Amino acid sequence: MIRLLFLIIIATVVLVLAYIGFKTIPLARKMTVAGGALAAAAVALLMQSSFAWYMPVLALVAISLVSSLVYMKLLEKEEKEKEQEAEERKARRQELISAAPSTSSIIEAKTAVKEPEPIKERETIKVPEKVIMPETVKMPELKKEPEAEREPELVGAKPFGMQSIKPVGKEDQREQ
Repeated sequence: MIRLLFLIIIATVVLVLAYIGFKTIPLARKMTVAGGALAAAAVALLMQSSFAWYMPVLALVAISLVSSLVYMKLLEKEEKEKEQEAEERKARRQELISAAPSTSSIIEAKTAVKEPEPIKERETIKVPEKVIMPETVKMPELKKEPEAEREPELVGAKPFGMQSIKPVGKEDQREQ
């Protein structure tokens, strides 16, 4: 009884993983693989108590073989459908090509439409009569930048350095 319970638990886990885990594989193929494995395990579990040890193993192999044959038949069926669709597409393309006008008439039609137009007048380059010489051109007066304001110099300021640091205790002595 406990073996049957374990089989049911494992079967639910396997079916859920097969359904969710392999999303690119069609449902029929997924369930063929998972169902075949579970059916083989169930038959082997039922046969284990009443038959010799090698009989459940043979049942496992036989049921796995049958499920793999079913899986291969599904693959063959899908491949045949794809081949038929490809042949139908080729036939449709051939019909379109045969129904379309010949390529030589298409080329003639294109060349007839693209004839160049005759030129009525010659183009001339027009040059202005009055040329402005560089000497006569007035340059705009450029604004001069204002001179930078100088910072006032500090009279009597000591340079910043170690000399400007006074000892802490000596200030109090000078004030007294």
